[in-house]
Amino acid sequence: MTFNAEAFQAMADLPNANQIAIQVLLLAGFSQSVGQGLILFVNRVKLIRFLLSLCLGAILFVFSYGFWIVSTLFVSQIIFQQNLDLRLVYHAVGLATAPQLLSFLIALPYFGVPIQIFLALWALLVFVQGFSVSTGLGLWPAFVSGLLGWIFLQILQRTLGRPIRALGTWLSNTAAGTPLVTDLQGIETLLETGLHGDSHYQGK
Repeated sequence: MTFNAEAFQAMADLPNANQIAIQVLLLAGFSQSVGQGLILFVNRVKLIRFLLSLCLGAILFVFSYGFWIVSTLFVSQIIFQQNLDLRLVYHAVGLATAPQLLSFLIALPYFGVPIQIFLALWALLVFVQGFSVSTGLGLWPAFVSGLLGWIFLQILQRTLGRPIRALGTWLSNTAAGTPLVTDLQGIETLLETGLHGDSHYQGK
């Protein structure tokens, strides 16, 4: 989180580097799920399903970053002709998500979206440094690989990855026990319905 290159260098020598990377990814994903928990609350998800949805969100977060790792590796091999070790890229991405441990702050009214953007940019810059240190690439090739890998991932998600996105949505709805309303207009309708319902109940 402090752009300390030595952390990425030390990571390569640790016997439990894989476990550390997955733990950081899971915790970052869980933090993001907590920040987005307002959607679950508005949808009136029960407590057990609420907690289950948070855990599922963390797992889906890890999978999304897994696809980014593969796409970044693919781009670096195609453009820079670098035969990189998948493990090194995985470790770099795992540690680079450390700033997103603060993702629970996106729940703050008015400041949530700016904080989310700030954390994403912070994580990208940490990744560029970590990717450069771990693989021996320069900062510029590392930045291009990460950025193009992300763009390539977005393209895949909107084309070949649609069934996977649909599966993720289905899993989220199944964990919540109800089809989740996530669009802004739908959330406003749910809030208005809930307020009117509470007023009607209190009136009785």
